[in-house]
Amino acid sequence: MAASLYQAIYLLLLLFAFYGCLKSFLVYKKKRESKYLIVLALFFMFTPQLWLKAYGIRVEQFLSTFQFFLALIPLAMFIFYDYWERRRIEEEKEKVKIKTFFSRYVSPKIIDKLLEKKHLDLSGKRQIITVFFMDVRGFTKLSENISAEEVVKILNQYFNISTDIILKYDGTVDKFVGDAVMAIFNAPTAVSDHELKAVRAALEIQHEIKKWRKISVGIGIHTGTAVVGNIGSKHKLDYTAIGDTVNTAARLEGQTSAGDVVVSTAIYEKVKGSFPTKHHEEVTLKGKALPVEIHRYRTATEKYL
Repeated sequence: MAASLYQAIYLLLLLFAFYGCLKSFLVYKKKRESKYLIVLALFFMFTPQLWLKAYGIRVEQFLSTFQFFLALIPLAMFIFYDYWERRRIEEEKEKVKIKTFFSRYVSPKIIDKLLEKKHLDLSGKRQIITVFFMDVRGFTKLSENISAEEVVKILNQYFNISTDIILKYDGTVDKFVGDAVMAIFNAPTAVSDHELKAVRAALEIQHEIKKWRKISVGIGIHTGTAVVGNIGSKHKLDYTAIGDTVNTAARLEGQTSAGDVVVSTAIYEKVKGSFPTKHHEEVTLKGKALPVEIHRYRTATEKYL
């Protein structure tokens, strides 16, 4: 009876030792601190002894029977460690790749979310996003009357202002095309209230541009389904969005005057509680057979922030 009790106790301790080995290894894999390797080694040292005592096997008999398999343990441990180390190195490479690819276009908060994902698929998928287009009003005429150096200086400052604010509201700067800026919200990671954040970013940009007094811009915003992912050739890939939602946002920007933010009804329904406007109208957008309703914020003459 006493022998059975001792055997049961050793068996419980053995199960705890197995759990300790597994837990120590997982924590070490996550934190990479040597103290967890020491704990793992201690558990590993006691596990065989507990196993032998739990089943009442003599050490000499055990070593004689399983000599060949015991000799393979160091090799198996090396192979196992090498496998996990290779995976760790690949994960680190992927994190560096993500940081390099997105660091100039998305906020650090978004990059942290991306790095939390074990696998990031940028090959392309359909999802709901908010698309933001902005263009400088009268830039061609302006650039004809100032030096090339001044043109570049103004453009750089304009891009700095817009990019800082877009990133502040968790947007992704998609591209600069001449003096135009395209941004998307809710990709590559989910952003709560992305429609509202896009409008907040637009109104704040208009506010800062108005204070700067060098240029004036128009902004168009629309939300809907688009294809998002790495698109391009083998020589150059860009993370971008394509589809009717993108085209509509660009067409809305074309309806703006200096200082305007024009949004679709899909956007306005999401933001009217925070940013109501009395300016709305029906227009026919290029490529659309039927008129659509748009809503206009006139930041040049009215305050919304």
